[in-house]
Amino acid sequence: MRKVLIARGIQLILVVLGLSTLVFFLLRLSGDPALVVAGPDATPEQIAAIYAKYGFDKSLIEQYLRFLLGLVTLDFGRSFLTGEDALSLVVSRIPASASLALVAISFAVLVAIPLGISAATRPGTIRARVAQGIALFGQSIPSFVLGIVLILLFAVRYPIFPSFGNEEPLSIVLPAITLSSFIMARQLRLVQAYAIEEDRQGYVRTARSLGYSGLRVRYRHILRNVLVPLVSLLAIELGTVIGGAVVTEAVFAWPGLGRTMVGAVTARDYPVVQASVMLIGIFVVLVNLAVDLLYRRIDPRLRAETSV
Repeated sequence: MRKVLIARGIQLILVVLGLSTLVFFLLRLSGDPALVVAGPDATPEQIAAIYAKYGFDKSLIEQYLRFLLGLVTLDFGRSFLTGEDALSLVVSRIPASASLALVAISFAVLVAIPLGISAATRPGTIRARVAQGIALFGQSIPSFVLGIVLILLFAVRYPIFPSFGNEEPLSIVLPAITLSSFIMARQLRLVQAYAIEEDRQGYVRTARSLGYSGLRVRYRHILRNVLVPLVSLLAIELGTVIGGAVVTEAVFAWPGLGRTMVGAVTARDYPVVQASVMLIGIFVVLVNLAVDLLYRRIDPRLRAETSV
């Protein structure tokens, strides 16, 4: 356990340094933010004042060292557009993105696990065909197309769910289904593939020969071994969904982190972009740490390897 924590601590430091360097210099190549802040009709004196205010008149190395100092103290500066503290602005968007991601992933898991295991242990049945259809559909249709179709059906034609924002509890239903479609398809294929492999193992045949019910064999024995690769996939998806649900958030006007990042990148709002990327990077590393610890809870073999 201690080795895992030390390794992840070192990884977190390296990720922070790497991301900070990459984001800082890439943003400087994207254009002059002073022109965005000052507007197209700004005078040279106004632009010079903005350079002095935000430190753009310093050398690139001085700006980078100043940025690293702010990173240590979690001070990313203020948004060029709104004047708000960049970190506070980004943190205020995390609950919306996190709630959308968790609902989407939970919905995908609740469908993918039982359907994938059932399709693997009962090939050729209607459930197996439904599983193949869902996997194909989820990986084929673009999320923005699915989102628009859901809005037309369940917000316009049949006004059951709200089509934008997050003011109402049911507002999360359509964006969560849209976001979960591709996640569900990948999870379904993974669960089905690993469940087919586990179903051929000797311990499964032994359990059935002892008279165990099919339900117990599937969810007490097969599922336990399928959970290890599934948890790994979930960790990757949770990290990417938090900061990558840009299209879904744009279609449904969901006030999350992805939508905020797109606006900040377009406006060259350096502080907001830097704060967003850094928080997402740290979150991904922490999620990977939680997954490593969860592995050892699920699979006793990993606990044995750690103790050796």
